Amino acid sequence: MRKSVRAALTTVVLAAIGIRLSPLLYYVHWGSDIGEYVAILRGLLETAHVSTDYGGWGFTYPYFPGMWFLPGAMASLAPVAPSAALGLLVPVAGALAVLPIFLLTARITGEAKAGLFAAALVAVVMPHVYPTSHAAPATVGDLFVFAGLLLFLRLRGDPKALLPLVLVGGALVVTHHLSTYFLIVMVVATLFLRALVRSTPAAGETRDVAAAGILVALTLLYWFAYAAPFRDALLSDVDVDPWWLLPAALPVLLAGLAALVVLRRRSERRYRPRYPGLDRAAGLYAGTVGFLFALIAFAAAVAIPGTTIAPPASVLYYFAPVYLLVAFSAPGRRFFDFLRDGLAPFAWILALLASILVGIVAAPRLLIPYRHIEFLIVLLAVLAGIGLFRILDLAGVGQGRRTTVIAIAIVLLAGNALTAFPPPEILGRWQEGTRAPALDAAHWSRDHVDGLLVTDHRASTLAFGFGGVDATWDTTRTPLLAGTFVEARSGLIGIPSPSGVRNGSYVWVDGDIERGVQLYPWDPAVPMSPEAIAKFDDAPFVKVFDNAYARVYWIDWALAP
Repeated sequence: MRKSVRAALTTVVLAAIGIRLSPLLYYVHWGSDIGEYVAILRGLLETAHVSTDYGGWGFTYPYFPGMWFLPGAMASLAPVAPSAALGLLVPVAGALAVLPIFLLTARITGEAKAGLFAAALVAVVMPHVYPTSHAAPATVGDLFVFAGLLLFLRLRGDPKALLPLVLVGGALVVTHHLSTYFLIVMVVATLFLRALVRSTPAAGETRDVAAAGILVALTLLYWFAYAAPFRDALLSDVDVDPWWLLPAALPVLLAGLAALVVLRRRSERRYRPRYPGLDRAAGLYAGTVGFLFALIAFAAAVAIPGTTIAPPASVLYYFAPVYLLVAFSAPGRRFFDFLRDGLAPFAWILALLASILVGIVAAPRLLIPYRHIEFLIVLLAVLAGIGLFRILDLAGVGQGRRTTVIAIAIVLLAGNALTAFPPPEILGRWQEGTRAPALDAAHWSRDHVDGLLVTDHRASTLAFGFGGVDATWDTTRTPLLAGTFVEARSGLIGIPSPSGVRNGSYVWVDGDIERGVQLYPWDPAVPMSPEAIAKFDDAPFVKVFDNAYARVYWIDWALAP
């Protein structure tokens, strides 16, 4: 690697880290589930193990403890609070994903400049920056997925890559279930597409199949033998009756793919790609810009697929820097046909697109459609890494104009960095930041709240993680949105909260809740009406805490009508 490439890659890594940590300039903590993770990490530090006796919203978190050990080591060895260890280390891990992405792109294309472009785009593009800025298991899972894909590509030519691949895969399995699923489907798709294109087995194909088999075996063993809540609750949360029809279809699908490969091996036909000309490459770029513009327009007019969130029309220009650069992936895909491992990114994209379709149709809460975008945008960046430079080559652009085009690309990358954290209005009024007065309310709750606290998802995680209080998360909404106590009463009785079915004893309302009650991440936050806010001024609600931002009310059931 040349010094200039090392310097550029270092700049990209530092930019990726800086932008993912930038929300901490404005908030004490970042991420609507930070309290969950703090509670688990504090338990790890106190007892030296992650307890599965857990009353939080993410009931499967203790069964996937991979994220907590590094922050736990930092918090135990250095004078750092557990919340600070999480908030600093985990986003840095998400930023470091640009390293395997650079190596992946450079390995496939043989060009460091393509790898730098892909890594730089991933470092600043919103669909990757926003989710990997949170201290969440998925952030660490993202790093493991792309490290695993890099090792999988290396495995065909280097048997020594098998052991680190198994280690990375094992670490991923115990860290995040959805990321593990993404790695598996992308690896299987690569095996299938490689075998379908070739008429004879390739060298190293047996190792690839063995690695995929080990990864699948580790995953199934962990999911079904240990992670019982995940097995019993999440795997069955599909829109198919009976639920087991969906997982039962997977062996049938694999058998069908194997049959297609067998039939292909009996054919003498060869796949002979055609090198695209300038007109075709430019047409693909322009068409992709139009398609992405139309897709965002559809989301603004209807909803983001897999959610009920319809962003405002301003997203059409707000995210223009994103699709103007990502659109280079369409012409870039054609050039990958002439590279040794060029089929792999195409296989990964096909796998994710198929999974999104299955998620929308049959399993929107299990295979969450919008969660695929974080990985899909990386693969499009890999393809775009070569698309831009090949178009310049085909156009015969001289050094002066090439420098101008690259300067424009850098400006668009800066535009991506500026739009990486959209205002809440664009993301359904969701507020991910924790303000200092909210922690005051959580700490007060620790000493004064002795029953179930009714509030929204964000405040619940703060009360639970920092106050040690049982809360409702997204199990009831009418107490906050109803205009009168009579209308709210049904939502305060027999609440199926994570800590058990109980009546509400306290209610937490703050400024951010008034602007938008946050419940399910795939639904927009709903603002409280003036009537809904005013009802807490009357019996049976009794204000017991108020710091001008957050208010906590005790419910005096003896005064309830």
